[in-house]
Amino acid sequence: MARALVDTGAVVALVNRADRRHAAAVEWFRRFRGQLLTTEAVITETAYVLAASPAHLRAALLWFERARAAGLLLVEPVSDYAALSRIIAQYASLPCDYADASLIALAERTGVTVIATVDQRDFSVYRLRGRRRFRVVLGN
Repeated sequence: MARALVDTGAVVALVNRADRRHAAAVEWFRRFRGQLLTTEAVITETAYVLAASPAHLRAALLWFERARAAGLLLVEPVSDYAALSRIIAQYASLPCDYADASLIALAERTGVTVIATVDQRDFSVYRLRGRRRFRVVLGN
C-alpha cells in the first residue's frame, strides 16, 4: 500500500480555495490511494496557521477527523523529544521547526519518504538517516 506523510501547507492549500496551490492539493489528495501519516505537531501548526480564518480552521479539523475516521490518516503523537532535538540542531541553519522535525522523525521511524508539502525548499534539504531524500509532492 502507498504511504505518504502530510505537512501543514498541504492541508492549508487543500481547505483554502484562495491558496495558489489549492487546485494541485485537491487533485493530489483526490488521486492518492493509500495511507496518509502525520503528527499531532502538524495538526497544531495547521490550527495556528489557520487561526485567523475560523471557516478554514474548521474545514481543516473536519478533514483531519474524517480522514482519520475513514482509516485514511494515521496521526502519530510526538514522543521522542531527543530525536526532535537532534533533528532541529542538525538543521538549525534553515531553521527546522517542531512540526517539520516531527515529520522527519516519523519518516525515519516508518521509512515513508513521500511527503505532501508545499515546502519544497526545506524538504529538499532534509535528509533521513542513510542520507535518503524526501520525495516531495505538491511543492512550491
